[in-house]
Amino acid sequence: MRIRRILSVLPAVVLTAFSFVSPASAADRTPSVVTWVKEADGAYKYLVNGREQVFIGMGYDAIYRYLPGEERAANYRRDFQILREAGVNTITGWDADKGYEQDKFDELTLNIADEYGIGVVMPLNLPPEGDYTDRDFVEDLKAQARAKVARFKDHPALRMWGVGNEVYWEMDPDMYPAFSQAYLEIADLFHQLDPNHPVIYREAEDIYVPLIADSLRESGDMRPWLLYGMNVYNKDLTEILSRWPDYGLDRPVFVSEFGAEGETAEDRALGYLEMWKAIRAFPEFVMGGAPYVWTTEGPEPTDKIWGLTDANSAPVDGTFAALSEAWLSELLASR
Repeated sequence: MRIRRILSVLPAVVLTAFSFVSPASAADRTPSVVTWVKEADGAYKYLVNGREQVFIGMGYDAIYRYLPGEERAANYRRDFQILREAGVNTITGWDADKGYEQDKFDELTLNIADEYGIGVVMPLNLPPEGDYTDRDFVEDLKAQARAKVARFKDHPALRMWGVGNEVYWEMDPDMYPAFSQAYLEIADLFHQLDPNHPVIYREAEDIYVPLIADSLRESGDMRPWLLYGMNVYNKDLTEILSRWPDYGLDRPVFVSEFGAEGETAEDRALGYLEMWKAIRAFPEFVMGGAPYVWTTEGPEPTDKIWGLTDANSAPVDGTFAALSEAWLSELLASR
């Protein structure tokens, strides 16, 4: 496996960052603190527990919720070791998406992620078909938010709250105003209950950024803790990302999903690699990205197209190794 060959030539100081770390007891775990800062030169930095970090993510779509606890834990350990050795430091996920139930990130997911030094973006599903003019519906979502924050806010593996994914993209435009108002209410609730972790909204490219920016300005509060993640497929990321400063939101951006198909396996690997290079071409305001998606065995039919590994977490082609080499080379250069 190519990733093993890469690891074999890395110095011990770098390998230490990817090694297995024995988990602390629940009583000894210190809650994480995640934020961003703007430097004097205008560049942004993403900070995890006070240390700058490039967000090297993975859209994690494995479905293990039906497995017995020990088997589920073993699968997590297999996957998270592979991810950590490849340089990944964060997994992202979904409660539900495109009408498909995803896996449920819970204490077991977080605990084992923490063993491997991997952070988690915890999702809250906001149904695009929902009636956001219905106060009972919105209050139910806020109740879900309260329960999720109370349950997970103090876990050391928590990085951000992934509140909503491509909701505008799938929603009837007539619902935009009501959703925008409800979204700010829900995001505010997360921030009030847990100011130590940002909220991130993930959406198709930058199509709806003007709508979000207008909503923030009209509210009178720009909410700098509310971050944005772009989901981009088969497009020139350089062109899209270069527009970010023009929106005037004065905060960094993340590429929360990215993928390239390609006519051949080699083309696909090159496409993903070029997208990662585009992400790193704007280090002053793009904090990193997460390829979509980990396994071909996820719940969505398109996961067969986008998955980087098979049912046994073995790479389906050279894409994962190409990304791993880029990630590890960057980490080595930063030492």
